Formats: sequence, C-alpha cells, structure tokens
Amino acid sequence: MRFIVSPSTDVYYNLAAESHFLHHTAENLFLFWRSEKAVVCGKHQNLCAEINYAACRQLGIEAARRVSGGGTVYHDLGNLNFAFIQDLGTTLDKAVNYKRFLEPIRQALAAMGIESTYSERDDLLHKGLKFSGNAQHIFQQQKRVLHHGTLLFNAKIHHLGQALKTDGTYRDKGVKSNRSAVTNLSDHFPQLANMDQTITALTQSLIPLLMAVPSNITPQENKAIIALRNQKFHTDEWILGYSPTYEHSRSFTLENQTYHLTMVVTKGQITQFEIRNEAHQIQWQEACERVLNQPISHQTFERAFAETPLALTQHHLNFF
Repeated sequence: MRFIVSPSTDVYYNLAAESHFLHHTAENLFLFWRSEKAVVCGKHQNLCAEINYAACRQLGIEAARRVSGGGTVYHDLGNLNFAFIQDLGTTLDKAVNYKRFLEPIRQALAAMGIESTYSERDDLLHKGLKFSGNAQHIFQQQKRVLHHGTLLFNAKIHHLGQALKTDGTYRDKGVKSNRSAVTNLSDHFPQLANMDQTITALTQSLIPLLMAVPSNITPQENKAIIALRNQKFHTDEWILGYSPTYEHSRSFTLENQTYHLTMVVTKGQITQFEIRNEAHQIQWQEACERVLNQPISHQTFERAFAETPLALTQHHLNFF
C-alpha cells in the first residue's frame, strides 16, 4: 500500500486526487490531505440547501462536492482528511464496511494516547463528541472502494455554524445532513494543536499498522489530477449543477418593504424565478425574466438586476 501526504491544500485538487486514484489506478493507497477553508457536500446533496453560500463567500470558504454520499462537512487547515483507496476483492457483498478502515485510524490514535469510540453511524467520538465523520464510494466496475473521513484536530469550528446556516426554505429530494455535536481533539490534548507534528506522529503510527510504503504523487499523476480538478471538481456544473431539482423561497426587506422570492433550479439552471411584494404584485419582472435558463451564480443575478434598486444593495448576492 502506498502512503501519500498530499503536497496541496487546494480542496478541488485533493478531491480530484481521490477520484483519480480510485478510477485510474489498480493499487491500494492511503492519502492524507488538508485544505484551506472549504465546505464539502455529498454527491447527492443540494449544495445551496446545505450551506449559506453568501456567508461562505464573505468568509473566503470554498464550496465543493465530492464523489461519495453522506452529509456536508467543514474543512480548514486544522482538519486532517484521510482516504483509503483499495480493491474489494472478487465480490461486492458487505462492501460498505466503515470499521474495516476506521479501526487502524482508531488504533493509531490510541498509540498517541487518544482514546475514541464508535457512534451508531460509525463516526469516531471522544467523550461522546464527534471528531471524525466518514463516507464511502464504491467503484463497482473495478470493485474498488474509496473510504474517506475527517479528523478535527484544531479547526475553526465557529466557522462551521456560519457556513451551514441556510436562509429561506428548500424543497428537494437531496440527501440531508445529520448535524452532530463536534469537538477538536486539541481541546482535550493541547499538543495536537501543532498540525505538522500531529501529522508526523500519526503517520509514524499508521505506516506499520497498514504495512504501507511512503510515496509521493508522480509528475504524471499530478498532471492528470490537475486536469480532473479543472475539468470537473472546480466547475459550477459539478458543484452547483449536480444538485437535484429544487424549489427555493425566501423573504427580504428593502426600504421598509418586504419582498418574497421563489425560484426553481434544475441541473444548475434557473427555470422559474419571481419576486413579489407583500401585495403579491410582481416586482422587477424584466430582470426576473433575464435570469431564466441561466446558470445559478452571483454573476447571473448581478447582470440581470444591474438596473434595479437591488443593484445598490447586497440582496442580489443572497438569492441562493
């Protein structure tokens, strides 16, 4: 098994690396990676229903989507992500087996003096609080599995609440996140606040447990990962467009009047959009029509509402 510590802190690069190694290699591999501030939703989630997109923009938090299911998680440099990518053998029976991959993580942490237990959903807990959430994706054609998870050591957890607090209501068939009380392990073990030292110690514990060989991403692999990052993982088509069809409604106030917005988004395209005042009169109809069949983005709303009173406010940035 190859043991790789990613040289990049770009969330899109590292998600692409996981996907590349899953789909385009035949070897077993373990990967550690970190990223700058990001929220990462599950493959089948409605991203806009899971995060506060405007707050994320203001806080410099990137929005991303991974290939596995499950709920939305927050990343920053105080969070360490791990991924197992390996063959399942000749059968897919009992392919989803979280403890198979979490047990070496738990044992490596125990060797560092960090005791942990499993939750009912196979998260890792310390003193009843979650510090590791996990998800899996099965590549059925090649009978390979990607198991990846988070390890909260010294993350800025207060950003999590701001990033995941959505406005308005969403109606869709997307998978919803299950919120859990979380903790940083450095709150219980202050020495873990130094992430470089923590990664080194955890690596030294894991390599013999996994019988792994330290390795690096090759130039050829790096080229393929960058291409996949740019062609898929950093595109609006994947991040926003993969969300299931949804209907969104919210209210906002402008010059002491309340307005009600409703829109429908299908495959990342705005298919219905309307703003009414309290008397149910349609407002800024021409601007509303200009967003139809356009991709959901801040640029779409900025262009459409440039000649309206909303151009002088922040409301046009907060329509999703």
